[in-house]
Amino acid sequence: MSQSPGRYQTSMAGMVGAMIVLVGCVIAFVVFRETTRDVPELEPEAIDWTTAVVSIQSQGHEVAHPAELQDGWIATTIEFLPTEPVTFGLNLLTDEGRFVGLRQEDQRLEDLLETFVDDEAVEGDAVQIEGDLGGEWQSFEDEGGDTALVLDRKDHYLMVFGSADEDVLVDFASTLTLADLQE
Repeated sequence: MSQSPGRYQTSMAGMVGAMIVLVGCVIAFVVFRETTRDVPELEPEAIDWTTAVVSIQSQGHEVAHPAELQDGWIATTIEFLPTEPVTFGLNLLTDEGRFVGLRQEDQRLEDLLETFVDDEAVEGDAVQIEGDLGGEWQSFEDEGGDTALVLDRKDHYLMVFGSADEDVLVDFASTLTLADLQE
């Protein structure tokens, strides 16, 4: 009996060999692509936080803000809601690229910690902060190394938090003020 034209015999070994060749080609393509493409370095864009604070203050709202930023620090985002009391947030990067956040908000402390730190943040020792908004601040930490310092202002909480070391957060908190900011 003769086989019909155009048909050929396939075997399991032939199919496995074809799959190995196909996987090898895919791996070679991925390696080639990774070694030849340019990955752009994304630099965070600094925002003009002082203009925003001056504008908020000119509307009669009281917001806690740093008197000035340390050299090399940049503000990356700002949030403001004209609630009573106001909701204010300022996100910063230190000169070493570590995150520091400032939050002024009328929420339950547990909700603030869950949103901005961790739902399982553990309370630490109280921290004494100098400066205009000085006093005894509560400290909290999570397993990932984030820290939060919280001041109870009776009608709202003021929280400084982030991945920066606690001493950096303490230094930043000591610069906070309610004074009018002059551009």
